[in-house]
Amino acid sequence: MDEITAYCKDNKVMKVFLGKKDIYLEKKDKLKKEGLARCEKLEKLLIDSFKGKNIDFSKYLDWNMFEVTDFEKKVYIETMNIAKGQVKTYKEIGDAIDSKGYRAVGNALNKNPIAIIVPCHRVIGSNMKLTGFRGGLDMKKEMLENEGIKIKKDKVIR
Repeated sequence: MDEITAYCKDNKVMKVFLGKKDIYLEKKDKLKKEGLARCEKLEKLLIDSFKGKNIDFSKYLDWNMFEVTDFEKKVYIETMNIAKGQVKTYKEIGDAIDSKGYRAVGNALNKNPIAIIVPCHRVIGSNMKLTGFRGGLDMKKEMLENEGIKIKKDKVIR
């Protein structure tokens, strides 16, 4: 992991970037225009979480501040229910929110503005393979292994 950067508004997290490549996809002047500022305290907590520490991010979160669809919000909230050291498949997330749109679940997680807080790294393919992650599969693998998940050849061993 080279860097985790968080931007907040009114002490609530709005965006989390994983690595330098990720943040440069977003224009910094756009972030300022949206009234977002770096929140270094939260970044330290995110790094601790990345390393496997259990952190409660609820006081930094206000779903009413996000511009997400109702479907995306359901996906994010269900994904937040995945305990550290556990994984679920896109299908399991879809089934839990009464949706057969498993690809839509993947698309929602691909847009996840607050990675780590919404632990999309804990979502895997039905074949147990590690699949897409904005920070890259190496980062996803490292995060899961930090949480005690066993992985062999990019597949989770349950």
